Amino acid sequence: MPRFGRPKRDELEKLKEFAAKHQGVEGYLEPRTATFDQSLLLVARGGEWQRVPVTDRKKAESFCKRLGIPFYDAGIVGYPERMRGGRKAKPAPEAPTPAELEAWFQAESAADGD
Repeated sequence: MPRFGRPKRDELEKLKEFAAKHQGVEGYLEPRTATFDQSLLLVARGGEWQRVPVTDRKKAESFCKRLGIPFYDAGIVGYPERMRGGRKAKPAPEAPTPAELEAWFQAESAADGD
């Protein structure tokens, strides 16, 4: 059943506990749909996940920042493959650092220029 509005304090506590108990946790802002309000989804490296409804993107991003986890917009980047159930996949690699991403983009640009 859809729930609209602010996340309750106990829901945020559940997310904090989830992040503390799992490795490689990332946060994804899920867009509002016809049946569900916008939500914050946490996904662990092993594919486990937990979500709560949120009303404000900036607060969701700030929450992830306080937990020290990456924050993404699922409407832009999509959902991580590891959360799709049914098959056992190897754990996701560590996310690249900003410096590694920049080096990759520079290498791609150089290769396109050849």
